[in-house]
Parts: sequence; structure tokens; C-alpha cells
Amino acid sequence: MTKRTLQCFAFGRPGDIQAICVDLDIAVEARTFDEAKARLNQAIGEYIKSAMAESPEVAQQLLHRRAPLFLRLKLAFGYFLHTMRTDSRERDEVRAGFDIACPA
Repeated sequence: MTKRTLQCFAFGRPGDIQAICVDLDIAVEARTFDEAKARLNQAIGEYIKSAMAESPEVAQQLLHRRAPLFLRLKLAFGYFLHTMRTDSRERDEVRAGFDIACPA
């Protein structure tokens, strides 16, 4: 089995953080960034385990199910704008891009 790096994003404010893996179209909610990242990692692991239990053809489809292009572009652009912004009023807002390594 090969290792694959999955592109993920998290956004929101403390107490209401959403995280999404755009390479598998899986999303979770949590109260903190660390909790969202852990929940997303767990959800990805469970999803991959379930996908691998299917026939090889179905597993291949499930393991290459990406989020819609519009959503991927919106998240990437929002992350880019957030990193460029210097407005201190928005500092409590969370926007992060990160990778998760997993077998797939």
C-alpha cells in the first residue's frame, strides 16, 4: 500500500471550527483547531478502512473522490487571502491549510 498526502483546510472561530479534506471530500466540526485536525484524521482513517472493505473497483472510486473544484478553489483562495491580511480584528479567526499523510 502506498502513502498518500491529503490536502486539508480548517476555518472558523474558536468554538466553531470546520475542517475538510478536499482530496476525499470529508468534513468535520470541532471547538478547536487541534480537535478538528484530530477528528478529521480519525474520519479519514475510518473512511479509508471502510473503502478498502469494498471491491477493488469501488474502493478505487471512493479513494479518489475529491471535493468539487469550486470548493477547493474557494478554500485555497480564502487561505491565501487570510495569510495576506493584516487586519488585527480578524486574528481570532482560524484559517489553516495542512496535509495529512495516510495509506491509500
